[in-house]
Amino acid sequence: MAFVIKALGAGTRTVTGSADLYTVPDAKSAMVTSVRLANGSATIIPTVNLYVKPSGAATARRIAKKDHTLALGSALVLEDVLTLGQGDKVQLNLSGGLGPPEVGYMVNGVERE
Repeated sequence: MAFVIKALGAGTRTVTGSADLYTVPDAKSAMVTSVRLANGSATIIPTVNLYVKPSGAATARRIAKKDHTLALGSALVLEDVLTLGQGDKVQLNLSGGLGPPEVGYMVNGVERE
């Protein structure tokens, strides 16, 4: 079985609410080595919450400090390793601010095929 090192998810969130940053594909497992969030807004300071939602579970589990405020131009880097199975998800919830946020993200790790 091959291990593939890669960016598991990357993009920019420009709306508040919850979103999946990465979902483990069918017939694979993954090890997330880092999650990076960066506030690209010049005016909006969002509140961020990161979770893992196990496949089939009704409730997501927090993986970072609750209600972390992401200051202008700042980043949050989590380097605690997460082991995930098929269908598990890394999720981000954005709130706060008086306009649309601009939070860039990158989820890095290894997928096992």
